[in-house]
Amino acid sequence: MTIPFESLVARFPSIGLEGIEDLALLEQRFDRKYVVDIQEAERFFTILPPTLFALEIGEHRSFSYESCYFDTADLESFRGTAHRRRRRWKVRTRSYTDTDTSTVEVKVREQRGQSLKYRLFEDAPSRQTLTTDATEFIDKVLNKDRFAETLTPTLQTSYQRISVVDPERLVRLTADLNVRCRTVDGREVSVNGVVIETKSAEGPSPLDRTLWRQGHRPIPLSKYATGMAATHSALPGNKWHRTINQHFTR
Repeated sequence: MTIPFESLVARFPSIGLEGIEDLALLEQRFDRKYVVDIQEAERFFTILPPTLFALEIGEHRSFSYESCYFDTADLESFRGTAHRRRRRWKVRTRSYTDTDTSTVEVKVREQRGQSLKYRLFEDAPSRQTLTTDATEFIDKVLNKDRFAETLTPTLQTSYQRISVVDPERLVRLTADLNVRCRTVDGREVSVNGVVIETKSAEGPSPLDRTLWRQGHRPIPLSKYATGMAATHSALPGNKWHRTINQHFTR
């Protein structure tokens, strides 16, 4: 990185966590992901409009995340994504290491391609285990009695993130650096470059079109599913073959 990562959003006015969620919570949304090299990420952020706001917490604009994904013994969550099932789900704990807080998140993909995300904030970080409250929350969201009891940790991810929001168009953009995926038995891969993700309630946003003008197109990428395919050669990974070959290092 030629400059500190959080300096990419230094010129934007700040917004707190509550403010960014009030403006663009986007629990129901369309996601598009791109991988660009660090120099291209720097150029991209220099041409974004000054009307965006950057997430700032405790005078910091770059945050460390750790997530642990959970799946069934037969990897129902992974296979739902690998085989492009219209309705699929994802369960993870997410730890915000800078603030020592944690959430349990359930993400559901609907038939129209929209993603719905549900979150439960927990007082104590759960990391690689699901608390009683978490299992009840997961069962309720997925409408499956005692289903969460069948889930076990399968993959851990870590990365550094910056976030901006367009309050007028209700669009959020995140950029993740140093993305690493590690299996429970120690296999690890990392992403070369910066993972940029746009989140909007409607179609492609102006931020997407800016990326397109720079020659970037959305790619199939899921930190969980692509990370699993990249670390397990026996799993079906054709959907992410090009993404893994171009952007992942084992």
